[in-house]
Amino acid sequence: MLSRQQKLWNGYARFVQKPVIAFIAHQPTVRRIADVSAAITLKTPDGLMLTDKPLGSGADAVQTTVCQMGQPPTGGSMLYLHGGAFMIGNVRGYRHLVSKLGHSANQSAHFLHYGLAPEHRFPKALDQATVAYEALCAAPDAAPISLVGDSAGGNLVFALLHRICVRRLKQPVAVAAIAPISDLRLTNGSLKTNAKSDHLVPMRWIIRGKDSYLAGHDPSDPEVSPVLGTFVGAPPCLIHVDEDEVLFDDSKALAARLGDQGVTTELTTCKGRSHVWHLNVGRCPEADSSVAEIGAFIKKQVASLTA
Repeated sequence: MLSRQQKLWNGYARFVQKPVIAFIAHQPTVRRIADVSAAITLKTPDGLMLTDKPLGSGADAVQTTVCQMGQPPTGGSMLYLHGGAFMIGNVRGYRHLVSKLGHSANQSAHFLHYGLAPEHRFPKALDQATVAYEALCAAPDAAPISLVGDSAGGNLVFALLHRICVRRLKQPVAVAAIAPISDLRLTNGSLKTNAKSDHLVPMRWIIRGKDSYLAGHDPSDPEVSPVLGTFVGAPPCLIHVDEDEVLFDDSKALAARLGDQGVTTELTTCKGRSHVWHLNVGRCPEADSSVAEIGAFIKKQVASLTA
């Protein structure tokens, strides 16, 4: 049974957020609205500390913000790739979630400021994620490293994992994604069958994000549709998704792809929650428990390294 808080968030998503992203096509306006919404609705954790941390060197260096609360973590580093249909999203809207995830996983959580579409198109965001990951791998005190992301950020997480496997880079210890969009060919059935039941995500938003990000690039490229990717040798993966989401089948198909290639994969489903309900951490029990689950999953994989 859904909590009263989750029902309220579902209503806010359906009657406020969904119409905004469906009908306002001017991206600067949507970004400003998202910032105002974050300031009003999201709960900043007590003791939150934000530290800018560049990764990489020279012209290719990228910017991250380490989001921390509580005692300094001792279990490695987390690279977080945010959602927003490749077009919106910033640390103001994610600092609470990223810090809570890092605290739960006992990891130093890095929020990546990747370039947004349409100003920055594929492969900019993925290239920046690759720079950040390789820089963390090279840092003497950063390991072990986990990859975590939501929605479009989940797409980037698994596109990055595909690159890691194909290029035979050092593997992360664990990967977790929240309702990743894994197939930018946009052929999965739940995109239509769940169009009404999804509280937050309209198809107009998905199509606009895909077109802005790809700018005509082939959606069958596994670097943009990781459901077609190569993952042999990848670490354990966790995927959270709600059965009423338009991206439900994207998560199922990706989990199947990972499993077919021998990757230990947990697909955790629920019903009736809004897309990326984890963003309500600190104000909703469903979000709190799901964030704790991701943290426990990562800590388990870290502990297995010394078992």
